[in-house]
Amino acid sequence: MIRKILFALIMTTTSSAALAEEASSGNFELEGFFAGTANILDAGNGNLTITYDGVMTMKAVEGGSFGDLTTWHCAGSITALGGKYDNEIGICKWQFPDGDTAFITYVGSGALGQPASGKGHFIGGTGKYENISGEIAFERQSLQSAKEGYVQSHNRNTGSYSLN
Repeated sequence: MIRKILFALIMTTTSSAALAEEASSGNFELEGFFAGTANILDAGNGNLTITYDGVMTMKAVEGGSFGDLTTWHCAGSITALGGKYDNEIGICKWQFPDGDTAFITYVGSGALGQPASGKGHFIGGTGKYENISGEIAFERQSLQSAKEGYVQSHNRNTGSYSLN
């Protein structure tokens, strides 16, 4: 009797793990904080250009698991005129806990010091994410940086992915 229960428990655990690994598509929602260096050329009156390079760690929310505890390296640029911009562009590398990576490219818009938003898509990766595809949308709130020459923000990302 104990052997049967133990066997059933092992089979259930093994089957659940196999099913979790077979999930090749789905939706995700991630939240995290960004910190990076910034180079700013300020022309006054809200006219400036910024290039940034930084990192963030993301946590899956709402019961999801895709992208949970990924670390991101992002680099991008913004040119604002009169304090507003619609030309943010960048690329992020997602480093998954197992060492595999995925890459996204994105575009965004907003106003300096105000919430920003944008969209992007996966452009490839390594390991099991080599053929990843999907879309991403982001919302970002700039935060007062703790150190001059750096930028910090709170980020929320939603999207879908397919590993096929």
